[in-house]
Amino acid sequence: MKKLISGLLCAAILILSFSVVTFAVDAAKPSKFLVLGDSIAAGSGVQDKKDAYAWIIAREKGFDLTNCGAGGDISADLRRKVAQDEAIRQAIREADIIAVSIGGNDLLHAEDGVALLVVEGLLGNYSRIEPVLSAFRENFAAIIGGIRALNPKVMLIVQTLYNPAFSLPSLHKAYGVAIGGINEGILAYHARNPEAFVLADVYTAFEGRYGLVYIDMTHPSAGGHAVIAAVLLGAIDNAQAQLPPANVFLAVLAKGFSPVLWLLDKALVGVVLRVVWAVVGLFM
Repeated sequence: MKKLISGLLCAAILILSFSVVTFAVDAAKPSKFLVLGDSIAAGSGVQDKKDAYAWIIAREKGFDLTNCGAGGDISADLRRKVAQDEAIRQAIREADIIAVSIGGNDLLHAEDGVALLVVEGLLGNYSRIEPVLSAFRENFAAIIGGIRALNPKVMLIVQTLYNPAFSLPSLHKAYGVAIGGINEGILAYHARNPEAFVLADVYTAFEGRYGLVYIDMTHPSAGGHAVIAAVLLGAIDNAQAQLPPANVFLAVLAKGFSPVLWLLDKALVGVVLRVVWAVVGLFM
């Protein structure tokens, strides 16, 4: 069943990524490019902001960039800002293009956060994640509706979430179901409202590629930011962009250590499961 759901999700992403949405942008003047969302949008994961995707896009296109990304923001925070923060509301009104990255912190900042994702993922039970996904879907609809109400003609681009735990199979699986739930919410909204925004499929662009995630296993590396920039540029140009190569050194290093990471992953899973069952046994 999980494989079937994953297959349907990938198929939906592929179909929706070809949706054509036309927005008016005045080529006679620099477009105003607004970035909204979380720490990924803000440029975390690189030492120099010029290597973050928002700045790469602005430089490539000659856009006038305003970045309102904020580390730690969840979808409820962005919903509140779109509804109440007058500076951000004015920036939305004036923007020609808006890119949104949101949803990752909804999972990470949920009750028990990453530990909840990992433990429930390893046990195959995501029942406590569903309220988080439900709240995200409600907030996301309000965010898109609020932006559209303020600026009906803006080119709005929404990014899917990538899975940062590529090198650790069990964590990748545990994260994947929850991240897939966020992405499914984005895709479902887009399926109902295809004219609302352009879909930027960052998830697929990251899958299977080494060197795209920073050492904190959360934020994009410089190579990851370059890939996100390429995906968004492709969305802006309404054409498929050539993805830049990942950092070669990190790619070789990760591939070389992948057997070691696999063994550590299996050992870690074994320890975690023993601890979980020991704790469960105390209450039975």
